This record gives sequence, C-alpha cells and structure tokens, in this order.
Amino acid sequence: MTTRQWWHSGLVWVAVATFAMAFKGIFARIIYQYQVPVNALLIWRFCLAVPLFWLIARWINRHQPPVRLSVRQWAVCAFTGALFFVSAWCDFHAIDALGASISRMVLYLFPALLMLAQSVEQRRLPGPRQLAIFLVAWMGIGMLLLPGWHGGDISALGLLYGFGAALCYAAFWRTSQSLMKPLGSVRFNQLSNTFTLLLMMALLLPTVSADDLVVSLPAFGWIVLLVLFSTVLPFFVLFEGLSRANAAEAGVVSMFGPVVTVSVAIMVFPDEQLGLLQWCGVILVLLSIGALTLKKAAPASPAKDA
Repeated sequence: MTTRQWWHSGLVWVAVATFAMAFKGIFARIIYQYQVPVNALLIWRFCLAVPLFWLIARWINRHQPPVRLSVRQWAVCAFTGALFFVSAWCDFHAIDALGASISRMVLYLFPALLMLAQSVEQRRLPGPRQLAIFLVAWMGIGMLLLPGWHGGDISALGLLYGFGAALCYAAFWRTSQSLMKPLGSVRFNQLSNTFTLLLMMALLLPTVSADDLVVSLPAFGWIVLLVLFSTVLPFFVLFEGLSRANAAEAGVVSMFGPVVTVSVAIMVFPDEQLGLLQWCGVILVLLSIGALTLKKAAPASPAKDA
C-alpha cells in the first residue's frame, strides 16, 4: 500500500482513534492524583461528553430523515446504556485499583468473551482454533499477574472490576449490533450514551458530595482532555475510518492500542513497570486477540463499529 493509498484507505483515521483511546487510562490516573473520586470523574466525563455527542451527531445527520424507534428499540437502547454504565464504572475503578496498563489488558479480553458468549448462544463448543486463542489469551493475563508487577501485589477487587468491565463491554457490543444497522452508529451512540448519563445522574450523583464535584483547575483541564481527546474525538474519527477501511486491516491497526497504553504508563507512572514475564503476557494477549480479530474480519467483508 502506497502512502497515498494509506491516507485514503481510512487506516490513518483508525490509527488516530486507537492512539487517542489508548490515553483514557493515562488521563484517568493523572486525574485521580488530584484526589478526584472515581464516581465524580465519571459524572464529569459523561456530563461533558453527551452534549457534544448530540451536537456532532445532529450536524452529521443534518441531511438525514429522522428515525422512529419502536418500543423494543428504545428498550434495547436503554439496556445498552445500562451495560455501558456498568462497564465504564468497573473500568474506571479498575484503573484506580490496578493502574492503566493491567486494567487495559484485562479489558482487551472482551473479544474472547464475545467468542465464548456466541458459543453459548449456539449451544456448541468453540472450535479447536478458537479454544486455543481463548486459552492463550488467559495464559497471557495469568503471566501479567505473576510476581514482578507492583511488587507482586495485585488487588483482587481490582481484578473483579477489570473482568466486570470486559464482560459488560462484551455484552454491550453484542447487544448493540441489532441497532447499528437501523439507526447507524452515530445515532445509536447518541441515544445509548444518553441513557448512560441518566443512570449516572440517578445512581452515582446521590453518592457524591458537592465538595467532591468541585475539582481544581488542573484536574478540570485533564478531565476536558479526557473527554475531547479520548472520548468524543475517537468515536467520530473511528466512525470515519471504519467507513473507509478494510475490516481486517483496521483490526490489525487497533491491536496497538494496548501497546500505547502500556508504553506511556511505564514512562509516566513509576509504579507501572513490567518484568520480562509480564511483557511476555502482554505479547500473548495481543497475539491471541489479534488472531481472533483477523479470523472474524475477512478482507472482503464490510467493517462494523464496535
């Protein structure tokens, strides 16, 4: 592929979105250092992001006819919003408990969980290749948890948060597919995130004091950066990239998101250092999930948003 073809293929957009999303855990850890509670950060994040999703979606769909949703579609939107709420809540607690690197690697297991869920739905065992991919991915996570990471001290609660985030995100991705085609990814994201925000207001806001919501100016600056650079921008850039890119090639490019997170975390946070065995675990997870992504995304098939 020539440089000109690369720019027009959409892969550059996928690469930019992957790079931006990789900083979510980095920004969150920095914000936590300003004594911002997890629930307060989540409330700020969605309160700032959802209005932007509505404004940008309205501009993108300005020439499109309005879409009427059935009662069932509204219910599915609400359910996906609830799944994303739980996934985000678990994910940001995992970042707080485990750090940016290991929480990102655990979340990256969600395609393997999707494969397992599909096998359960079809009432059949995974094939030998799928089973090998699944086992290698979990072997990699096991190596990440070996002594040598954070002095060998791993929070069991943090791991539960991480696995909960991956499980709920897999369920969110699976459930959302029924709405992607009739609504389009932009409208779906707009509505689903609105339900997530409503749940944040109903369930998290009562648990946060007014003092916790008052953040320092530097902390607010990092929150704005998290919202713009690692929440809103990546979605629309990824939407543009996937509309142009080959699905298999886009999958390969997106594999490097966890690599960016781990590399930057090591440079920024002194307590996030990996030993040789942990690096081997990272490589195993990347290779296994990459193999699964390539298997599911045939070169001739149209790309789909996650």
